[in-house]
Amino acid sequence: MIGQDTIVTVMTEDKISKEYEALLFDVKYDKEQFKDNATIGLLLYRLAKERETSNGLFREIGAKLDRIASLLEKRPMTEQVTSIISDIDQKILAHIQRNGKVDAEEIQSIFQYRGKNAASARLNDLYEKGMLKKGRAGKKVFYWVNAGDEKQTS
Repeated sequence: MIGQDTIVTVMTEDKISKEYEALLFDVKYDKEQFKDNATIGLLLYRLAKERETSNGLFREIGAKLDRIASLLEKRPMTEQVTSIISDIDQKILAHIQRNGKVDAEEIQSIFQYRGKNAASARLNDLYEKGMLKKGRAGKKVFYWVNAGDEKQTS
């Protein structure tokens, strides 16, 4: 008795065999055509034209990417990433933009953190994301907005 799986296998093998024969016919036909120098010349000409078209498209894409990059460089860093940070981080950034330099104690006081460590962790996170710069003045660490004119080095 012939099972369902056997019938499916035979049908699949027949289909593959027919596709293979069709492909083999195309290859044999192409092999005969490639003996003709005019055919080879025509194919090389078409290849060269296609390459010109592709290179033109790549140049256009490159120019558009350059334009996008220059537009992004002109935007302040905070404007680029505020959509991917929390509301509280956006408020902290807005405060820093209005007031210039801040330290963790100021952020703790304004945003009512229980301890300085929580405020410091928020500020450090924004620094790590490249949105803030930081510097030390004695024992205090101050943070200010990274305007994007310098690259972050940490």
